[in-house]
Amino acid sequence: MQILLGFVAAASSAPPAPAPPPAALSEAVGAALQANSRQALASLDNVDVAALSSRNQALVICMRDRLNPASEPAPASGRITDRALAIYQHYWVAAMAHPDGRAEEEKRLAEALRNLLGAPANADLDALEPLLAAELTKEGSFSQEGQTGFLRDLMIWSKQDERLMAVALPEGKFKVKVELLDGFKSFGWSSYATCGRAATGGWTTDDALFAVVPRYSSLNDEGFTVSFLGHESQHFADKAHFKGLQSWELEYRAKLTELAQANETRGKVLTKFIMDQGDDTGSPHSYANRRLLNDMTARLHLKSADELMTAAGPTVQTAALALLSEDTQRRAGQRR
Repeated sequence: MQILLGFVAAASSAPPAPAPPPAALSEAVGAALQANSRQALASLDNVDVAALSSRNQALVICMRDRLNPASEPAPASGRITDRALAIYQHYWVAAMAHPDGRAEEEKRLAEALRNLLGAPANADLDALEPLLAAELTKEGSFSQEGQTGFLRDLMIWSKQDERLMAVALPEGKFKVKVELLDGFKSFGWSSYATCGRAATGGWTTDDALFAVVPRYSSLNDEGFTVSFLGHESQHFADKAHFKGLQSWELEYRAKLTELAQANETRGKVLTKFIMDQGDDTGSPHSYANRRLLNDMTARLHLKSADELMTAAGPTVQTAALALLSEDTQRRAGQRR
């Protein structure tokens, strides 16, 4: 199956942007994505729960429960898969409750994994995670381990389907191999911390794109064709054209492509960027969001990033394209 994405015409119109969630709730989700549960719980205390929609009320209840350090995730069974997931969930909660003690929590995670796997006492996380992946494979699961932003991650799924897709980006066309992932048992720490409100939609390697299929309502709508396929294909193209880009630089360029191509989902895309901002390059998505919003605000002479929500769609797209082009020209010039 091949999907050809055409670049979104600047003259297309977009529906009105959806109403953003209450500021305190947005702050709570943003703090959770910064792996800071104390700040997230403090923001939740400022939320008028009675005034929320039933969906947002459920989010508040779930986040308060999951981010409480007193909550001890228990394994669903004695299988390695369930025991490992409980270990990671305990680590996520503890590390988010003590941001300054993340290194110590990683040591505790490593010790728990050594006990689970019967690994040597000197095995560190970089050695333990491949061992864990092999054990999960024996139980019929695929997995993704490693550092994602501030924390060590664990994603687990059971189904994987390979397809070839063609993508038209603002600066060229690319054919990419896409692995469609489904049957998830764990979407990773960002999903756990925000009760599914925010989560990884996919990632890129040197050989392929990996799509978390349940995060998209359809493989034909903009959530997939723009926010995943366009975004991740930009990573793929940039890794081929530019060497040594930092993670936040890759994200900055991919997010500009996403914003340039989004029509129906522009409001959702901007809300996602505005909710998750930070000044730490250790969280590439958050840092790139802030840089992008600052650059877009300056380009369009706006007072704040919030004004992007009501700016004309073609104006936003044109500004994003210009910033991407300027960034490309600057990097091309550095290679000479």
